[in-house]
Amino acid sequence: MYAKVHGLKGRLAEITVVCEDEARKGPHCGFCSAAGGGASGTKQETILARNDARAPKGSIVEIEIDPHAELKAALILFVIPLATFIASLVAAAGFELPLLQSAAAGGGVLVLTLLLLKVLLRDKTYHRIVRVVPRPPREG
Repeated sequence: MYAKVHGLKGRLAEITVVCEDEARKGPHCGFCSAAGGGASGTKQETILARNDARAPKGSIVEIEIDPHAELKAALILFVIPLATFIASLVAAAGFELPLLQSAAAGGGVLVLTLLLLKVLLRDKTYHRIVRVVPRPPREG
């Protein structure tokens, strides 16, 4: 996958993925479809990527996704909140709270867990810049 660097934030780079029509013909990561664009679409999604290649602003770069990124993201987004929700329901049952109060406690803990994850993982990314793509020489 290729992307354009729009800004730098420390060791991270703000990038926009360049989706080509060729990507739609075969197996690919699905980012073009998820962002709602592609070469023929208009919506562009800006994401963060680790700037391992030290790419400057404005450059075209090759990016890749870390191994097992889908599993790690699923763990963070689904398993951790679900585990805290179930643990809070078990704790509420241990205190012999009524059903409605147990549900409210579980919902409150779930919201707190999601807010905590959002704060802790504010700059978490599974994309990384592999290399800067050299620009072809200008003719003329």
